[in-house]
Amino acid sequence: MASKIKSTYVNIEGIAEWAKVFESNRDLEGYRGAWKDTDGRTTINIILPDDQFQILKDAGSLKKGKPDPDGRGINVKLDRKWNTGRDWDSGQPEIFRADGSVWDLETDGYIGNGSKVLLRVCVTYLPDQDTHSTRLDRIKVIDHVPYERNDPFTQDMTGGSPGHSPRTEGWEHLEDEIPF
Repeated sequence: MASKIKSTYVNIEGIAEWAKVFESNRDLEGYRGAWKDTDGRTTINIILPDDQFQILKDAGSLKKGKPDPDGRGINVKLDRKWNTGRDWDSGQPEIFRADGSVWDLETDGYIGNGSKVLLRVCVTYLPDQDTHSTRLDRIKVIDHVPYERNDPFTQDMTGGSPGHSPRTEGWEHLEDEIPF
């Protein structure tokens, strides 16, 4: 008797990091171009408490994760292929606000590190490969931390007053003079 493909859906709750789950910020290449064949993937790291990580493992997921350096649980990276040729298991995962309404990127923005999320994950046994696949399916943002770009070239480093720069403090009297 041939084995059949079996999928299990589980819900896990944790802290989001590095959420690249929209078309505009998905990972187009992956490590050494591994994801080019599917036009990239959407990815999210989630820090799971031990009991939530166990739910994922009990479903058959082979995800190992790594201990969070801040001691908050196990950090697991989940992904979803952008283009499999099928609409039901590729593209952007469904994303919802805490109230159950659909997430709007223009209104709500990107999902920042530290956001509390509920994920629906599909774990599928693939008998022809004798392994399990784990796929990101849905995201519900329970407590949104807005994404903030941490770019020193676009941040105000003047100390708050227009025209002031701590790097040129005390040199105002020189104006256009050459100091030698």
